Amino acid sequence: MAQALSEEEFHRMQAQLLELRTQNYQLSDDLRKSTAELNNVRQKTSNLEKEYLKAQKALNKSKKAQEVDALLSENEMLQGKLHSQEDDFRLQNSTLMQELSKLCSQIEQLEKENRGLKEGKEVPLASTPSSSTVDGELLRLQAENAVLQKNMTALQERYEKAVMSHKGAEVSEVKASEVDGQSDSNGVQTNARVSTSTEESAEGPADVLEQAEAKCAKLEQRVKELSEVELRLNTEVEEKRLLKEQLQALETSKQKDMMKLQDEIAKLSDKLKKKQESFQRLQGEKEALYNDSRTKIDEILQKKEEELKSLNIRIQKLQGDLMLANQSIAEQKEHLQSQQKEHEMALHALKEQVACQSAVSQEQVESILSENDALRTNLAALEQIQTVKTQEMNLLRDQNVALSVELQQRQTEQESLLAQKDDLSSQLQEASRANSRLLEQLTELGQEKEKVQQELEETRKTADKRKAMLDELAIEVAQEKSRHKEELSDVRLQHEKEILSVRARYEKELRGLHEDKNRTEEEIRSQLRDEKARTRELEGLQQTVEELQAQIQSMEGTKGWYERRLKEAEETVEKNTLEHQEHIQKLQQDHDAQLKGKESEMEALRHQLGAMEKEKEEYNVTIAKLKQEIKDTVDGQRILEKKGSSALKDLKRQLHLERKRADKLQERLQEILTNTKTRTGLEELVLSEISSPSRTQQTGDSSSVSSFSYREAVKEGAAAQGSSKSNTSSPQSQRPADLSDDEVGELFQRLAEVQQEKWLLEEKVKHLEVSCASMAEDICRKSAIIETYVMDSRIDVSSAASVSHGGQVERGGLGSVLRDLVKPGDENLREMNKKLQNMLEEQLTKNMHLQKDLEVLSQEIVRLSKDTCTGPDGDPSTTG
Repeated sequence: MAQALSEEEFHRMQAQLLELRTQNYQLSDDLRKSTAELNNVRQKTSNLEKEYLKAQKALNKSKKAQEVDALLSENEMLQGKLHSQEDDFRLQNSTLMQELSKLCSQIEQLEKENRGLKEGKEVPLASTPSSSTVDGELLRLQAENAVLQKNMTALQERYEKAVMSHKGAEVSEVKASEVDGQSDSNGVQTNARVSTSTEESAEGPADVLEQAEAKCAKLEQRVKELSEVELRLNTEVEEKRLLKEQLQALETSKQKDMMKLQDEIAKLSDKLKKKQESFQRLQGEKEALYNDSRTKIDEILQKKEEELKSLNIRIQKLQGDLMLANQSIAEQKEHLQSQQKEHEMALHALKEQVACQSAVSQEQVESILSENDALRTNLAALEQIQTVKTQEMNLLRDQNVALSVELQQRQTEQESLLAQKDDLSSQLQEASRANSRLLEQLTELGQEKEKVQQELEETRKTADKRKAMLDELAIEVAQEKSRHKEELSDVRLQHEKEILSVRARYEKELRGLHEDKNRTEEEIRSQLRDEKARTRELEGLQQTVEELQAQIQSMEGTKGWYERRLKEAEETVEKNTLEHQEHIQKLQQDHDAQLKGKESEMEALRHQLGAMEKEKEEYNVTIAKLKQEIKDTVDGQRILEKKGSSALKDLKRQLHLERKRADKLQERLQEILTNTKTRTGLEELVLSEISSPSRTQQTGDSSSVSSFSYREAVKEGAAAQGSSKSNTSSPQSQRPADLSDDEVGELFQRLAEVQQEKWLLEEKVKHLEVSCASMAEDICRKSAIIETYVMDSRIDVSSAASVSHGGQVERGGLGSVLRDLVKPGDENLREMNKKLQNMLEEQLTKNMHLQKDLEVLSQEIVRLSKDTCTGPDGDPSTTG
């Protein structure tokens, strides 16, 4: 059976080697095909890049961008001039509007003053400015000061006269007081009272003096009151006189102002007419310049459209080429994927075959080792063969892994090429989108142009003659571009001269306006005097002024509308030019970046090609070496298989003998267990086995199952003789009388169960030894412990020195066999060996406990037999 299995294995290995060779050849062919496809793809990419460079060169050669820039710069210059003219015109209009607003405010003030003068005199006094009130107060105070000074001088003279008269005589004083009282028209009653009081009080001089002082005090008070009244009257009279003078002066000044205002209004109306005419003229010039710029922009747009059409045609061609290249790349990718799948399937099949082979080889080795442990030496050789095969398989796996890595690299290269093509397609799409955006912008500009043309049609009616002239100039510019710059320079000089002349004229007019303004202010002051007579004329003039203001506002509204439209048009032109320039710059930058990226990718691809060629040469060398090694291993394997077949035949013979011996032992055990009549003979057999040297040898060697199995393989004859002696020799022992038949049967059943358990344990240990052949080194380390236990067990059971000496010799032989089986190079199974070592130690301890239990049972049986022998009869019996 073992020989047939080895032949099958050999055939399987040969078949696997042939399959591996065929797979290697197939992989090499696939590699060649993939390299050829890669070269084709690279050639296509290089052709596409060349076409792309040609297209870029054609784009760079176009000189139309310079012409567009020159025209745009000219447009910007003309727009700047227009802006400067508009600013000047705005300044002139703003100054005129300010002057008009000032005049209007002055006219309104004069109208208010006229109305106040018509209503009454109190209202203008209250409504006059702060300067007029201050002047009135000063006049009133001056009048009061003059009156008070006159009164003071008069009072001082009167007082001196009164004092002198009082000192001279009291009578004269009374008379002077009466005279003074009579001189006052309002104080008649007071003088009469004084005269009466003087007559009544003439009785005594002291009373007269007191009365005179009282009268003096009263007189002084009265004089003060009269002086105050006089001051008030004088101040009012003088104020009235001054107000009359001021009113006359105001009337004369208002009449003068009204005359001046009328003259200024007439002059301003003339100036407004002139400015309207100049504004219309400037507006016509502005329209002409705007039309020129529009015609130039239309020509530029037409040229751009033609260029875009040519670019679209080239882009379509490039897109068609890219589509073809993408299709070819997709086909190649599908082909490579199919090849990769085939390689994966082949690798999977190889892995399954290797797994099946390893499982089959393990099963075969286990079966051979379970049949006989003496084949370890041959199995070690077979294991070496297996390790060589595993190494070969590992090498083949490495080769497969390397081939898979190559395939992955090729796939990555193809993916990178696909990514590059996707980038190119995306760039082309972006360029097409940009072109579409430019076309949309151009359409929008065309729509805006149409709108502007529709809006400008109304304004063009007034300047048809100038438009015809400008159209002729535009046609001549289109025909002769060289003369265009000279004419533009002449036009610019003329335009600047006109601007300077216009500015000088406007400055002169402004100076004249300022002088006229000063003159009108002086005339308005003179005209205020004649204001009452010309109030009706002012009402008519107010209506005319309002009409003029309305006309000015309407003109300002139209001017603002034209300015807004011009600003919008200029902003749109500037935005379009800026966007176009930015788009061109972006396209150039993207193109430069793409060129750099392509050059770097080409260099990287060249380096990769060189590396791939070197790797291919190395792989070819390794494949040749592996083929040589496989041939050598096949030859060595055949030799080892022949040696194994011869060793297996010897092991078969030994197995057959051991099976016969085991069958005989089982038959005897069954006979002993079934036959109850021969219990005494069985007891004798047990006692003889306990005391026999073969029993001690078995118990001593059973602690080490490996040594027991090896000894059985070496000494079959000795084991057979020991068993025959143990069966024939009876120590003439008797069955104990105290034990019953049931108890003895139970003991024998226990013995049988213990032996069966021991056989099962031995079979398990054998299985573990088969799987732990690489663990022999660790077992040798612990062989000292096992040997000491065997020595102790032999000393305790029996004292047969010769048998123990033979056991030591056999253990020495076992140690040498184990050392021969050791393979120091096996490092992959160290972890498994540790686990199996622990299991072996556990089994050994279990065997030790079982041996102790058997020894205790044998001692009890011996003791019981002794007790039965030393019964009431008193016959001594010898128990071996």
